Amino acid sequence: MKQLFSTSYYLYFGFVYLLFCLLLWLPIIVFVRGKNKYEAARKIKLFWSKWMSFLIGIKTEIKFRSNPDPKLSYVICANHKSYLDIVLMYLVIDQDFSFLGKSELLKWPVINIFFKELIDIPVYRDSKTRASECLILAENEIRKGRSVVFFPEGGWDNSEKGMRRFKNGAFKLAIDTQCSILPVTFKNNYDLFTDHKDFSGNSKPGLAKVIVHDSISTDNLTREDLVDLRDKTYEVIKTEIEYENRY
Repeated sequence: MKQLFSTSYYLYFGFVYLLFCLLLWLPIIVFVRGKNKYEAARKIKLFWSKWMSFLIGIKTEIKFRSNPDPKLSYVICANHKSYLDIVLMYLVIDQDFSFLGKSELLKWPVINIFFKELIDIPVYRDSKTRASECLILAENEIRKGRSVVFFPEGGWDNSEKGMRRFKNGAFKLAIDTQCSILPVTFKNNYDLFTDHKDFSGNSKPGLAKVIVHDSISTDNLTREDLVDLRDKTYEVIKTEIEYENRY
């Protein structure tokens, strides 16, 4: 019975996603253009995030260890084992930001428009040169006053438990721009929904628990401090997940 409900929920999730693709395609084509494209994209994505999470039965409990300064740019780092991480990020971070997303998303209809319009930044994992270029684009977004969201684990595998080691890109960017890190923990999204290929029976509506941590300053840090910064961010995020799993 659980397996049947989970499979039905996955199919329903896919239906809702495709429905929003159809509904938002024209507004995205019309409004995500020109000098106002960032604000238009932010409003459309917030609408999508709010109503999609409502329709799929996901409520969100967000706890702020501190309130991010809306006037500042951040390098936002979050753990990542669920597509819900992407859907809910727009409810968690109430300011303009650019996602670094895997280049495979360029094949997805509607979503690829945001990458083509340089609202979001594709990451090419098969090429060190192109991966470096994405950091240059991310730095440009920081200079514009936007924040940038990283999933520094670089992806996930449904068979893996726990967090992967963080890659260095986000922390290079933060140090080079002297931009604070803002850690975000998605405590239990994996238990609600993973991806479209997982029919293990864990898919269900529920309460997504999120922690927005104190920002981590990079003032006066250099590349020599990169590993310490990376490991500190990792531990901040990981500690909340381990605490959740104990109870």
